[in-house]
Amino acid sequence: MTAILPLLKQVVPVLAAPPFPENALVVTVDGQTVGLDTEALTPRETALIKALLPQAQSQHPWARFLRGAGLAPSDQPVRLLHFTVDLSDTPATPSAWLEALTSLFAVSVAGFFDTPSTGTLVEPVGLVLTDPDTLQGILDTLDSDFDSRTRLFIGHPWPVDAHLPALAAGEQRLAAGTQARLATVQQVALLASIRQARTGDPLLQALAATITADPDILPVINALYHAQGNLTAAAKALFLHRNTLQYRLEKFEAQTGFNLRQMDDLVLCHLLIQP
Repeated sequence: MTAILPLLKQVVPVLAAPPFPENALVVTVDGQTVGLDTEALTPRETALIKALLPQAQSQHPWARFLRGAGLAPSDQPVRLLHFTVDLSDTPATPSAWLEALTSLFAVSVAGFFDTPSTGTLVEPVGLVLTDPDTLQGILDTLDSDFDSRTRLFIGHPWPVDAHLPALAAGEQRLAAGTQARLATVQQVALLASIRQARTGDPLLQALAATITADPDILPVINALYHAQGNLTAAAKALFLHRNTLQYRLEKFEAQTGFNLRQMDDLVLCHLLIQP
């Protein structure tokens, strides 16, 4: 599907991050919440955009604050959890689904929909944050109960101040760039930076081409990366003998100069081969 946002930027000034001016038209495009300068639009253009693009209309206090249209409901640090959900196979309403989702947390979590399929949870930052394994369990329970399909992007803990709306918008852009069921800023931000750098850097492009010249090494790199460099665990995941894996790593190093037993080489190779 063709991305709409780049086309929109060609015809109208687009404000990429909140807080937005009071007269801005706040819409959701390609999974991102942006502001359009209504002073640059004719009434007909404004009406057309409102008809074609979903608008960020949630009046939840946190939703208003994060799009730059209200005061923060709290001054305590929070972590934002950005969700995407497909509710097409369930008779449940979005509000019932959201109520069930927030009830599965051990702490009081606020939540709202930005669009019919995306939204945000606001988790207070306490002594302990909900860990990824627990969040995975929450998704499993929720999707089993509702026949829904949910993805969750785990944001970073932030203070609640004037910078938070822009930081939230940045996290939403990262979330829109991954199809993982559960992902974190730490996992996605570095990969996003490498993707962006790779498009305009002939050195990174050449390194990626060197790695992918041997397609058999790609699952080895991924398995070794997810095993945090542990050869025994990676060999088990690949259904290989450890000595066989060792031989493949030595052969790859001789051909390319990358030593996958070194974490720097392994992480770089893993990032460069991601689509």
